[in-house]
Amino acid sequence: MKKTFAVALSLMLVAAVACRRAEKAESPAKPNASKKASKKSTTPMPEYTALNLDGTKFDLAKRRDKAVLLNVWATWCGPCREEIPELQKLHDHYGPRGFEVIGVSVDESGVDSVKEFISKQEKMAYPIVLDAEGRIANLLQTSVLPTTILVNRDGEIVWKKFGPVSGQDQELTKAIEASL
Repeated sequence: MKKTFAVALSLMLVAAVACRRAEKAESPAKPNASKKASKKSTTPMPEYTALNLDGTKFDLAKRRDKAVLLNVWATWCGPCREEIPELQKLHDHYGPRGFEVIGVSVDESGVDSVKEFISKQEKMAYPIVLDAEGRIANLLQTSVLPTTILVNRDGEIVWKKFGPVSGQDQELTKAIEASL
């Protein structure tokens, strides 16, 4: 129990420091430079499967009919909790056009704990999968929570963010619109 708490506390500290670094690194750039960077930075999303909270298999490759915003988060992560309303707004707004937010919980506390958090504390209506082993973090080469990526219908990562998502992020809006 003490070891799990120590690991969780260490991850929170790393996430907090990394979020601050990511925010500083994302200072406004020249509009043309950021457009070029986002076009050139598309990379194929590796195959990824996990378990839905109901125990069924989740396969990202089977979601190619949609643009998918994949959000890596945990119930104990403060910045993750703060961005949930923004993610829900994006899911609701763009959903009818073929867009979906999918939360990937890296909680080690178990399915019941995550289900309780979703239903009672945050009222999250977008799909959540459980990845307690953190395989998604390895695929995305990140130790920052939250980390969010946008995967277009061609299976390419077209946008990535370390730290909380903002509904005011114009680059995200442009990337979503281009992916639909």
